[in-house]
Amino acid sequence: QADGRLVVARADFATAENGRPQWHFPLGQQPLALDPQRKPLKLLSLADAHRGQYLLAGVTDDRRLVFGRFSPDRPPQFSERPLEHDGEQLVLTPDGRQLYLLTGNRLARYQIDGAQLQLRETRILGEHAPYQMTALPGGSALLIKGADGNLREWFEVEKDRRWRLTPVQHFDHGADGQELTVAEPYRRVFATLRPDGGFSLFSAIQPQPLLNTRLGTEVRQMAFAPRGDGLLLESAQGWQRYALDNPYPDVTWRSLWGKVWYENYPQPAYVWQPTSGEDSYQPKFSLMPVIFGTFKAAAYAMLFAIPLALAGAIYTAYFMTPGLRRVIKPAIEVMGALPTVVIGLVAGIWLAPIIEQYLLAVLALPLLLAAAVLLCGALTHRFMPRCRPGVDLLLLLPLLALTVWLALNLGPRLEVALFGEPLHFWLGDNYDQRNALVVGVAMGFALVPIIFSLAEDALFSVPATLSQGSLALGATQWQTVIKVVLPSASAGIFSALMIGFGRAVGETMIVLMATGNTPIIDGSLFQGLRALAANIAIEMPEAVSGSSHYRVLFLTALVLFVFTFVFNTLAEAVRLRLRKRYTPNQEAP
Repeated sequence: QADGRLVVARADFATAENGRPQWHFPLGQQPLALDPQRKPLKLLSLADAHRGQYLLAGVTDDRRLVFGRFSPDRPPQFSERPLEHDGEQLVLTPDGRQLYLLTGNRLARYQIDGAQLQLRETRILGEHAPYQMTALPGGSALLIKGADGNLREWFEVEKDRRWRLTPVQHFDHGADGQELTVAEPYRRVFATLRPDGGFSLFSAIQPQPLLNTRLGTEVRQMAFAPRGDGLLLESAQGWQRYALDNPYPDVTWRSLWGKVWYENYPQPAYVWQPTSGEDSYQPKFSLMPVIFGTFKAAAYAMLFAIPLALAGAIYTAYFMTPGLRRVIKPAIEVMGALPTVVIGLVAGIWLAPIIEQYLLAVLALPLLLAAAVLLCGALTHRFMPRCRPGVDLLLLLPLLALTVWLALNLGPRLEVALFGEPLHFWLGDNYDQRNALVVGVAMGFALVPIIFSLAEDALFSVPATLSQGSLALGATQWQTVIKVVLPSASAGIFSALMIGFGRAVGETMIVLMATGNTPIIDGSLFQGLRALAANIAIEMPEAVSGSSHYRVLFLTALVLFVFTFVFNTLAEAVRLRLRKRYTPNQEAP
C-alpha cells in the first residue's frame, strides 16, 4: 500500500468449490506494517519459510533495508539497515537463508539469522549493467543476466573456509539482454523468451537448452504452471496458454555421465543422491559412482579369490593324490551352495568389526601366510624328502594356525606401538568399518568355489600324455605345470575367471550388507562403495512409479546388463582364441 503496509494473500485451490479457488490470507486480512515508520516501499520480496512463517524484505524510499519475520501465532520480528544507494532489485531466496540486493553492478549478499541481516559480501558483477536477478527454486542459487545477454548461475561456494558467491554455469541462449527470464516454482528449470519470440527452456544442470522453439512476440509477462506442465503468456493480444511436456529435466546425458556442479558443492563432481530429507533438494543421478563401486567390489573380490582358487585348483588337479582329491574337491564345491545373504550378513555383522579390531594383522596375513607355506615347503624338502603325499599337511596346518594366532595377538599391540592408537582410529575419516576390504574377503570367499571347480576341471582334463611327455623329456613337475599344463588349460581357466568376474559384478546381497552403500568414487581399500545391483535392491522399493528416480533405476539395470553382455562376449572371443591356439591337433598326420 502507499503507506508501506501490506497484505499477504494466496489463491487456495484445495478448498475450491464449483471450480473456483478461494482467497486465503495466512497472516490475516488486516494490513501489516513492515516498516515501523510507515514509509512507502520501493522494493518488496517475499519468501515462504515453511511452518507457517513468512519472510518479508523491502527497501524504503529513504534508503533503508527493512526485514520482518511474520507468523500467525507469534509476534512479528523486525530489523533494518541503512543503505548508501537506492536498490534496483531485491530477492529473498526460496530457502529463506539469503537476501540479495542489486544496485547497478554491485550485488550485496545478506545472511538471515532469525530476524537479523548480516552483510556477508559484496560482489562487482561486471561492466554490463543493468543486471537482472532471478531466484532458482529450492536453495539460494541465482540467475543473473547482464545487458549483453550473458546469463549465468551463481551460488555460494566454500573455499579456504569461507563461503563466496561464485559464477558456476553459463547458459547458451543467444540473446541480447532484452529477453524475459522466468523460473519454475518448484524445480530448477527456467526459460527465456526473446522479443522476436524465440523461446529456450533450460535445466540448471547443463548449459545447453532442453528445448528451442518460437512463441508469440510482444510478450509482457510469462509464468510457469506450478507443476511445470504449462506456460502462460501475457501480451497485447491477450492471454496465451501452452502445454509443456518436460517431466524429467534432471535426467540428461550430462547428469548421468558427466560432472555437474551442484549447489553447496565446492566443485563439479559425480554424485548419486536421488532423494533427500529436504523439500528443496536437487536430484543427482550420476551413474559413475555406482558403476565405479561395482567394479571396485569385483576387483577386490577377484584379487582375494584368484590366488586361492587357482593355487588350490593346480594343487588338487596335479599334485594331490586321487583319494584325497575325491574328498577335497566336493567339499570345496559345497561351499558354493552357501546363500550369499548369509555370507553378507556374517560379513557385515561379525567380520567387519573383527577386521576393524585386528586391521594391521589382517593386512599382514597374506604375506605371513605365504611365508609360512614357503617355510613349510623348505622344511619338508630338507628333513622329510621322501614323505608320503599328504603328510606335509600335518606340518602345514599347525604352522598356519600358529601364524594366524600370533598375528592376531601381536597386531593390536604393534598398532599402538607404531601409531599410538589403534590403526582404524589413526586413519580417522579415511576408514569406514564396512569397506572394500570386508566385501573383498566376503565376496571372494563366495567366488572361490566357482573359480576353483571350473579351473580344476580344466586342469584335470589336460591329456596325461602331455605331462608325461614333458616329464620324460627331463622337465620338472613345476616346469611341466607352468609351461605345459597351464597353457593347455588356459581356455578353461580363463572361462572360470570370467564367470567369477560376472558373478562378482552381479552380486547383490553381499555388497548390500557389507559395504556401507556409500555412492562415492574412492579407490581406497578402507572406504565403502555402492554397486549397481545393490543400488537397485535398495532404492527400487522406495522409488515412485514413473518418476525420474524410478526410470533411472531401470537404466542402471540396463547398464548392468550391457556391461555383463559385453564382457562375456569379449571373454568368449578370447576363450575361443586360446582354445584354438593351445588345443593339440587331433588330426592324423
